[in-house]
Amino acid sequence: MELEHIIALKESDDFLEDKDVREEFHRVSINNKIALPILCSYSFDRKNEIIIEYEPTTRKGLSIGVIKFLKGSKRDYTSLPDDERICFYIDYQEEVIVDPIHTFRYDYLLIEAKYFTTYRRKYKSTSPLWGGYFHVEDKPEIKFEKKKTISKIIIRKDLKISNSVYKDNLLLSINEPNPFNRFLKLYHLLELQFDLHTAEKIKDLVEQGNKEREISTKLKEYTKEEIKRLQSIVFERCKQIDDLVLKMNIVKGFENKADTIFYEYGRQSNPLKKQHFVTILNSANLFDKESFDRIGNFRYEELITSICAYWIYRVRSSIAHNKFGEYIMDKHDEEFIVEFAEPLLKEVVTQCFKT
Repeated sequence: MELEHIIALKESDDFLEDKDVREEFHRVSINNKIALPILCSYSFDRKNEIIIEYEPTTRKGLSIGVIKFLKGSKRDYTSLPDDERICFYIDYQEEVIVDPIHTFRYDYLLIEAKYFTTYRRKYKSTSPLWGGYFHVEDKPEIKFEKKKTISKIIIRKDLKISNSVYKDNLLLSINEPNPFNRFLKLYHLLELQFDLHTAEKIKDLVEQGNKEREISTKLKEYTKEEIKRLQSIVFERCKQIDDLVLKMNIVKGFENKADTIFYEYGRQSNPLKKQHFVTILNSANLFDKESFDRIGNFRYEELITSICAYWIYRVRSSIAHNKFGEYIMDKHDEEFIVEFAEPLLKEVVTQCFKT
C-alpha cells in the first residue's frame, strides 16, 4: 500500500491508530520501522527469523533489523504479530483492505528507521554478497524466455539410469529455467561418467588377461586434460553418428557465433580446421560423410565425435569459467544454447546412457 492509503486506514485500524506513520527517504515508516521486500536465498532455513547485525569491527555487533520469512504464507492480517503486520501493509497491493486473509508476495527485511540511511547508502546494494538476499527493487531484470519448439519426441530404447545421482542431476536439468545452468547440469552427467568409463575399460582389460600395457595406457589417459577424457567417452559411447550429425547441422544457423566461440576463442584441441569448418557449412550435405570425403581423408566417426566433444567443452568453458580469455556468454547467447548447444549435449548424454 502507498503511504497515503496507510494513513487513511489509521481512523479504522486499531493497530495503526496510535502508531507513527510517515515517509522516510521515500519509504513508509510505521512505528519507526521500515519493511523492505526481499528475495532470499533458497538455502535459508525459513523456520526462524534472521537478525541483521553490523560486523563487530564497525558497529560492535549492533542489531539493525530482522528478516521475516513471509513469502507464500496465508494469514489473517488482524491476528499477525506487530512486526509482521507492518510488513503486511507494504505487501498488500490494494488501496483498501477488502479481505483480511492475505498471502504474502515477499519476504521482508524489517529495519529500524534510524539505521536505514546508513544501510541504504553503504550496504543495501551489496546484500546479495554478504546477506544472501536481494532487495526486490534492486533485482536485475534477467528473463530467460527462449523456448524450443518441439512437435514430436522419439522414445529411445536400451537406456539405463544406474544410480540416484544421475536421477538427481536429470531432475535439476529439467526444472532449471536458466539455459546456461541447465547446460552445466547436463554436462555434469558426463563428468559423473568419466571415472566410471575408465574403470569399466580397465575392468574389461583385466578380465581379458595379459593386457598390462593397455591398462597402463588407460591409466595414463585418465590423467589427461578433461577435453581428452570427454572425447574418449563420446567416441566410445556415441555410436549413432547420424543422430549426432542432425544436431551438429543446426550450427549452420549460428555460423558467426560458432566461429567466435570455437575459433576466435578456440583452443589447439579443435579437431576441425577453420577452413574445413567454413567449407562444410557452405556444402549442401553439411556434416554428412560426403562433405568430409570431398575435403580430405578423414576417419569420419572419430572426427565427428571429437568435434562434438570439442564444441560441448568449449560451450561449457564459456559458461562455467566466465573469465577473460574465454568467450563470455550473456543473455544474447540464450538462443544459441537453447536451439543448438543444449540439443547437441542432450543427444550425447542420451547415447552415453545406452546399455
